[in-house]
Amino acid sequence: GTLAGWTAAYAVAGLVLGATAEGAADLVEENPKVADVVREMGGPQSLTDAFLAAMLGLLGMVAGAYAVQAVLRLHGEETGGRADPVLACAVGRLRWAAGHLVFAAFGTVVLMLVGGAAMGAGHGVVAGDITGRAVSTAGSALVQLPAVWLVGGIALMLFGLWPRISAVGWGLLTAFVVIGLYGPVLHLDQWAMDLSPFTHLPKVPGEEVTAVPLAALTALGTVLGAAGLTGLRRRDLG
Repeated sequence: GTLAGWTAAYAVAGLVLGATAEGAADLVEENPKVADVVREMGGPQSLTDAFLAAMLGLLGMVAGAYAVQAVLRLHGEETGGRADPVLACAVGRLRWAAGHLVFAAFGTVVLMLVGGAAMGAGHGVVAGDITGRAVSTAGSALVQLPAVWLVGGIALMLFGLWPRISAVGWGLLTAFVVIGLYGPVLHLDQWAMDLSPFTHLPKVPGEEVTAVPLAALTALGTVLGAAGLTGLRRRDLG
């Protein structure tokens, strides 16, 4: 299904990005300005690690699109009239929503694990350590999940409280992606960069992982999602 297609795409993308990391770093090193941008996106470590971190960030932002898509299937079922027959069969609203949300959360974990492992394996072919790099980079990829889940939490909040503007979730994700990709190039002020949840993630591999931003993003995503579910229970459907 949809997750299988996304997973295959992540495996291919991760493998290609990992295999080209060393060459890309060597190429970037020849242009100091581009190297500075890569380091700002991926951290002040070696250019290879900075490139890998930046590409993991890109995979994380794309996984945010999967999360929004999966959550807003609820809105599609509601507006398409497909939710009514299900809810008429003694299935509560929260149980109906939970099936989609579990798929959204589980799907993003799968995507980041597969993408990270493939990226590490691709890099490991060049570095001579396929298994070790695959495992370590898969772990680094999971650092993206709190921001991805926050994006999903925003989409759920919009659907539950203000379903007519659910599409704003796509707009916000687009803004986060633009900030992440073009913020370093445009030298945006830090307050503008901080508007994106992905800005607050540790830039791994290379930087030390700290629990505080990860816990804060996860907690905020949970609160927003809970607000959306509360709204879903109380509002009229259809």
